[in-house]
Amino acid sequence: MDESLETLFPERHATLGGVDVVIHEYTLAEQLRHRQPLKVISTAFADLMASLPPDNTEIPLDALYDILAANENAVLEAVAVSCSQSVDWVSGLQGEDSETLLLLWWGVNAGFFTRSALRPVLEKMARKAQESLPAGESFSSVLSTTGTDSKT
Repeated sequence: MDESLETLFPERHATLGGVDVVIHEYTLAEQLRHRQPLKVISTAFADLMASLPPDNTEIPLDALYDILAANENAVLEAVAVSCSQSVDWVSGLQGEDSETLLLLWWGVNAGFFTRSALRPVLEKMARKAQESLPAGESFSSVLSTTGTDSKT
């Protein structure tokens, strides 16, 4: 599949354990309904990203597997939601099927976890930038296109 199409339609199809499954990106409803396990994974991923040297943007696969294993229950639930199967079905997969599902799940949903992990960093940067503005100014007033000071 063309990479641009993968961005627009981030889902993968696979036959795992004899079952045809579609691994999909989380919907808003799923994100809200399963906030706790998703937050556990996001926090662990953020901690992993923060532990890397600033010039390193590559997450070692072994380190990723370590955080997934350390948060097994949350990961099993998150994977089950993404492939519309039960936690029991997901945890019962073996060998290549289990590895394939985990990698497909991460490939489809890594963006969600990356955005969640980066959100606190971006908020901190925004606060710092806001503090550096002259008194009384805000991002909204700086970015506003409806200002009354200009002569049009």
